[in-house]
Amino acid sequence: MQLFSRHVSREVADSIWEQREQLLEGGRPRPQELVVTVLFLDFKGYTAASENMTPQALMAWVNAYFAAMPQVLMRHDGVIDDYAGDSIKANFGVPLKRASDREVAKDASNAVACAVEMEQEMHRMNDKHEGEGLPTVGMRIGIHTGPVLAGCVGSAERMKYTTVGDTVNAAARLESLDREVVAETPGRHPCRILISETTARFLNGRFQLERLGEVSVKGKAHAIVTFRVTSSVVERAEA
Repeated sequence: MQLFSRHVSREVADSIWEQREQLLEGGRPRPQELVVTVLFLDFKGYTAASENMTPQALMAWVNAYFAAMPQVLMRHDGVIDDYAGDSIKANFGVPLKRASDREVAKDASNAVACAVEMEQEMHRMNDKHEGEGLPTVGMRIGIHTGPVLAGCVGSAERMKYTTVGDTVNAAARLESLDREVVAETPGRHPCRILISETTARFLNGRFQLERLGEVSVKGKAHAIVTFRVTSSVVERAEA
């Protein structure tokens, strides 16, 4: 519970507690093969801002964004996996194994709805910071659905629950695609949300998507059929 309590909604935490006997092995969550939707988020503008701000001001500015996004993630049943620099990794569909395609589809829809709401939150915070004379940011988000191995790494004192596998790599590559490969959405504070065809299949038309076609990504032999999310309507997947 110490691993998850700060990073999941109350409903998810209660489910984890109820199923703790099935989830634990040797005092830690046992490794599981799960079908998960992975989301990577990266802020744009951090490097430029760091050149013109004091360390204290920079930390407060960055933490304002990092404090807002986890709340959005938890509202959509996402579980934060990692912070790295100015990026966030989150999983939808852990640690409880999904029993049906309908549940996997709910995770995929929650992940995309979360990304859209993150964009709206980014605009809100940018407007606030702009009014205060502070720098603003853009975002890139990559989302992919597929099988992962989920489990804990590290010692008992410093344990981390994470997901690994090709699905994780694909989501990370979609987030980091060069603008020469996929143009970023023009605007005052652009946010680019890219999803794989696998994720798109689970959405059942709930979001407006622009098909970008096959995109070659670093480290993968096969291209990924990619879509850009253009919907501005935040929805939460129905139970």
